[in-house]
Amino acid sequence: MEALVFILIGLSLRGVIVRLGGVGDALIAFAPAVAAVLAAVLVSRFVWVFSVEALNGALCKLLRRSGAAPDWRSATVTSWAGMRGVVTLAIALSLPDAMPGRDLILVAAFAVILVTVLGQGTTIGPLIRWIQPAHAPETDSRLMTEPQAWARLEAAQLAAIQPLVHGPDGSVIHPRLLEQYSYRARITAAHQLEAAYPADLRTAHYDVVLAAVAAGRTELLRMHRSGHIDDELLTILEHDLDLQEIAAQHARG
Repeated sequence: MEALVFILIGLSLRGVIVRLGGVGDALIAFAPAVAAVLAAVLVSRFVWVFSVEALNGALCKLLRRSGAAPDWRSATVTSWAGMRGVVTLAIALSLPDAMPGRDLILVAAFAVILVTVLGQGTTIGPLIRWIQPAHAPETDSRLMTEPQAWARLEAAQLAAIQPLVHGPDGSVIHPRLLEQYSYRARITAAHQLEAAYPADLRTAHYDVVLAAVAAGRTELLRMHRSGHIDDELLTILEHDLDLQEIAAQHARG
């Protein structure tokens, strides 16, 4: 769809050039106005971003709330990242042919996209390396990390099920549940002092889970196609596999 829009703007520009008598005449006719539009687009974004940055800092100071101080480096990168694309083209192309100034709008839209995508888009990397914006602020030390929160949560769950998994005589009547929650509590407690769970361990674990789900889905379809289970049971089991897969993909990240 994006490629089609760019093809349409190219065809429209060709008509503009023909009506004006050639590329040279089109440049002479529209260059001042297009330059003014480009300047307005670029400058207005800097004005807006820096104003919002300053206003946010002033409000945090006025209301005595914690907030990051205005950072001109990050604001510069955000301002320079204002590339335009298909939306600009779509709006320009949607104008009726008889509208006064439509040719200028088409040329200006094309120029804005060309300059922002090729100019700003190709230079934002060097700009970031040059001004070196500050890293994200440190996390509030009063807040728990994800491993700490999970350790507390799993410990609470284990404490809740322990009196429920034992029978009146003290024997374990739900050994699988006790094993599952005990394992999760041990794992989360072991990693609670780390900033985040080891990504390789998390990925490897849920890759195994997803492989098991895929194998179960294959076998389920085989049983259904061979006539060993009916449509209703297929739907029930497939729904359960879907839930397992969604949970594993979400946890894997």
